[in-house]
Amino acid sequence: MKKIILSLSLLFSLSIFSHEGGHGPALKDESHHGGKVTAIILSSEVEKGRAAKMLYKGELVFHSRKQEVKLYLFDNEMKPLNLKTFDTKVSAVQIERRKENKFELTLDKSGNFFVGNRPKNKRVPFNIDVFVKKGKEELFGAFDGLD
Repeated sequence: MKKIILSLSLLFSLSIFSHEGGHGPALKDESHHGGKVTAIILSSEVEKGRAAKMLYKGELVFHSRKQEVKLYLFDNEMKPLNLKTFDTKVSAVQIERRKENKFELTLDKSGNFFVGNRPKNKRVPFNIDVFVKKGKEELFGAFDGLD
């Protein structure tokens, strides 16, 4: 009986350590290109979680068999942004069970999205965090629970 009570108390205590909230406001927008949509916020506001101010929206598109990744940026109404004011390179990190693999996305020749190749994932789900620069602003987007 003691083992059952101990097991149950341990099981319920694990939720204390879970990640509360996310990075930026929760979104219910539908993707334009079949990817996952998330809030793009200032990197300095990551610690605020859901209270962070959303500046833009980002959509990450990839195919599970291909390693190619595309990042589209939108305004708050999901209208494509003019990317001329953004840096031409985006830093990204693929995270699998605390292991980080860095890669880079480059502005496509059309100037409508960023594209690059990500490391092959060994496990699902995994996360991809993107770090975008616009002038002196450093922006962040977290695409969590990818498979």
